Amino acid sequence: EFRRVLFRSAYNVLNDSEKRKQYDRFGNYTGNDIFGGYNPFENIQRQQVIYGSNITLSVKLNLEEIYTGVDKKYKFNRTINCEKCDGHGGKEKIACKKCRGMGKTVQTHQTGMGHIQYITTCDECFGSGTSYNDDCETCKGSGLKTVEEIIDVKIPHGVFSEMGFVMKGKANSVKHGQPGDLIVKILELPHKNFIRNGDDLKLTMKLKYSQLVLGDKVEIYTIDGNKIRVQIPEFSQVGSNLKVKNKGMKVFQQDVYGDLIITLDIDIPKKIDNETKKLVEELKNHRSEEHTSEL
Repeated sequence: EFRRVLFRSAYNVLNDSEKRKQYDRFGNYTGNDIFGGYNPFENIQRQQVIYGSNITLSVKLNLEEIYTGVDKKYKFNRTINCEKCDGHGGKEKIACKKCRGMGKTVQTHQTGMGHIQYITTCDECFGSGTSYNDDCETCKGSGLKTVEEIIDVKIPHGVFSEMGFVMKGKANSVKHGQPGDLIVKILELPHKNFIRNGDDLKLTMKLKYSQLVLGDKVEIYTIDGNKIRVQIPEFSQVGSNLKVKNKGMKVFQQDVYGDLIITLDIDIPKKIDNETKKLVEELKNHRSEEHTSEL
C-alpha cells in the first residue's frame, strides 16, 4: 500500500504543472503531502543516461601472434549520430505525445497484492521528453545512421583465448544517449605443432628407435621461429618429457617466459625395404636371445 501511495503521489507531481515547477525549482514539494516534505522520487526524476548497444569484435590469433603481440586493423559496422540533424531525428521540437514532455511514463501491473504502479523511462522519446514535427529526411527520425569503421587494435603479448578488452564509446550510438562499448574478444587458433598449457608449450617429438636407445642431439624450431638443439638422453622412454626452460609463451604483461615441454614418441615407418626389414628381424632375434640368457 505504501508503494501504491508513493507512486501515485509522484504521478500527481509529474502531471501538475505548478507542482512540477515547484519541484524543478526547490527539489521537493511542500504542503499537506504524506511525506512531510520528503520527495521519494528525487532520484527517479533525474533523467537516466541511456547507452547504445555494445559490439563484440572477435580477433583470431595464432600462437606466433600471441607470443609477440600484434597490431591489426579490423572493419565493422556501427551506428552513429546522424550529421544532418545532429542526432535529434528532426526539427521543430515539440513535447513527446506519449509522456507529454515528462520523459517518464507510469505503468500499472496487477499482482497478488493489488495494483502496482511504477515510473519508467519513456520508450518513445528515450527520456528526453521531446519529439519533432518534421522528421529528418536522412535518418527518417531515428537520429542515427550506419557507417563502416576501421579500427586499429593493439593486442599485447601473452593474451589468452576468451580474454576481452573494452574500448569505451566505440560501439553503437543511441538517440538522446551515449554510445556503447566495443569489446575486443580474443580467439586463439589451434597450432599445427604446439599445444598451449597456460604459459607453457607442449610439443610431441617423434624419434627413431636408435635415437631413443643411443641418445642424440636434435634441432627443433621454437615458437619465436628460432632453432635450438635438444639433447635426447640415451635409453629414453616413449612418453617421457624433456623440459626446455624459458622457451614457452611470453607471459601476459610481463617480460617472463613459460617453458617448452617435449614429449618423446617413436616414429614407426609405414613401409620399409627388404634390407631394413632384415635388420629389424636380426634385432628381434638378438633381443630374444638376450631375454633367454637372462632367464
